[in-house]
Amino acid sequence: MDLNKAAVLALTIIQIPSVICATYIFFQIFQRTSSLRRLQNHLFIYLLIVATWNIIIDLPNTQVYFWTGTVSISTPWFCRFWNTSYLYSAALNRFLMAFMAIERHFLVFRPHFYHTHRSRLLFHYTPLVFMISVIFIYVLIANVFVSCPGSAFSYSIFMCGYTCAVRSTDLGTIYCWVFVFIPTTMTIIGCVLLPIRFIIQKRTLQRIQWHRARKMIVQMSIIAGTYTICWLPYTIVLQLDIAGILPFFDPNMNRFLALMPYVTSLLTPFIILQTIHDELNLGLVERIKRRFFPQRQRKIRPVVNSVGKQQDSANREKHTAINRNKIGES
Repeated sequence: MDLNKAAVLALTIIQIPSVICATYIFFQIFQRTSSLRRLQNHLFIYLLIVATWNIIIDLPNTQVYFWTGTVSISTPWFCRFWNTSYLYSAALNRFLMAFMAIERHFLVFRPHFYHTHRSRLLFHYTPLVFMISVIFIYVLIANVFVSCPGSAFSYSIFMCGYTCAVRSTDLGTIYCWVFVFIPTTMTIIGCVLLPIRFIIQKRTLQRIQWHRARKMIVQMSIIAGTYTICWLPYTIVLQLDIAGILPFFDPNMNRFLALMPYVTSLLTPFIILQTIHDELNLGLVERIKRRFFPQRQRKIRPVVNSVGKQQDSANREKHTAINRNKIGES
């Protein structure tokens, strides 16, 4: 078995439980008591949506290519759709992680910024909508509406040989720096500075704020650390490729650049489940207990109190004596 098929099998082994885990988390979101509905956990939902799209839509196309050596649908429109979806989901994934690294600083040290609906709209929802829209517009224009020399697709090359968004030197450099290098660097810096600020300002936080801040920092460290481990090597290899140090058409490098973005998506459901495991696991354990270990109903019988019994008999004797005296007097 060659390396391509081995990589496909490895990804498929992780893909199946990852989809099951993502489905379970989505069901939890619809519950009113779910912690994912809180503002500080909204980014988890967005990351999960992007990861699920990447796993269900993009990954199967990649698996078909590395298994068969050709794209699944040999048409120009499919090649453009695949390039747009692949590049957009990867870029959005990195920027959402960077935004989470920055927003955690405000949620931990400036939580009053999110107390009103207007402030939440200004500091949370507006930047998200702007970021998602700008990335989509750029990727759509660069992949669909921009043409370049030698833009004919090859159905025996990964992602049909890419679109002008990657083939063009200028557009490829913009994508690598703006949508890969910058968000990855922001994630690393934000993740490193967060616990440092927490240690410095720990004494100024109240007891409740301290526990809440520590929990958010732990969550951020887990997911940002995993993303950094996955995206940092990818960014370094990409920069070496742009500089001409590594050959662009090397099979091993192409395989690494093609498959590495899926690792974060495959791990995202497990990371999110781990960061919010307390509430979800307790609910799951309770359901399993009720389903497989139903409790027997105990019959509750009234307990007769001996003291009350004696008082009742004494009262009856008293009433009987009074009645007898009345009868004797009459």
